[in-house]
Amino acid sequence: MLARITAIAHTTFREAARDRFPLGLFGAGLAAGLTSLLVAAMSLGRDRAEVVGVLTSASISLFSVVGAIVLGASLLYKDLERKTAYPILARPIHRHELVVGKHFGLVATVATFACLDGALSLSLTALQREEPLGARALAPWLVIAVIGAVVLFRARDRSTPFLVLAPLLLALEAVTVGPLGQMRRLILVSVGLSIVEAALVAAVALVFGAFSSPFLTAALTTGVTLIGRNADLLAKLPEKTFGPTLVAAGRAMARIVPNLHIYVPPRLVVLGELTSMWAFFGQAVLYGVVYVALLLVLSSLIFRRRDFA
Repeated sequence: MLARITAIAHTTFREAARDRFPLGLFGAGLAAGLTSLLVAAMSLGRDRAEVVGVLTSASISLFSVVGAIVLGASLLYKDLERKTAYPILARPIHRHELVVGKHFGLVATVATFACLDGALSLSLTALQREEPLGARALAPWLVIAVIGAVVLFRARDRSTPFLVLAPLLLALEAVTVGPLGQMRRLILVSVGLSIVEAALVAAVALVFGAFSSPFLTAALTTGVTLIGRNADLLAKLPEKTFGPTLVAAGRAMARIVPNLHIYVPPRLVVLGELTSMWAFFGQAVLYGVVYVALLLVLSSLIFRRRDFA
């Protein structure tokens, strides 16, 4: 079963790479990074490196969620529309394996972007420091560029190597970039939380995509994402202002919809308001893994009952 799921995930990643989707996300992240440099240049009395680090880490979360919604909305529908799902399911492959494999491929696509954009965020943040860190920030890019050129020249599949090259670039950049203080931790935590949040959003999209059209799936997933981002606020609505009905509805939605707010404020780690960074990160990852598992079971059950006729 694991081999079949891996094959489906690999095919999903290759299709997204062939459509230049990770490259498009990285282009958006690059534009956000350059914009952060302009904002840092105009911010008076603020640490420019901190401004760049905060803005770029926020863009990683934003574009990861957008990528999960856009890809997840059409993931199952595209195979059914092109009728490519029929020969796949005609083989000894169960429908739940197709759903899980599609989800893993989508998460791998978003994770590749998040690692590349995280490395870019570290580089741009280092360039804003007063210390001369330019050479140390750009060295990993040159190393990975050389390795990537050799690997891509000899590889038959030019998309799969990025599954290794992107995390390797992020790791090298984090080690060699130089003294960034707490900004390094902010960016790395943002990358990790963004991947988990994107996996959650992708699982939500698969639930809706198992029975609806891409437009409706994208709309419903966006609504759930917005509610999840404001789950803490909905759970604490003042009854004097909104009344008991809206307060009860807000609390119900906050309990049913996955709480995505825990993946938004990694600055709490940087500001020292948390006693343990790893405890916070571990709880967020565990929460996401459990919720993703439940959503994948739900989407598999719905997709199993879907009539393809």
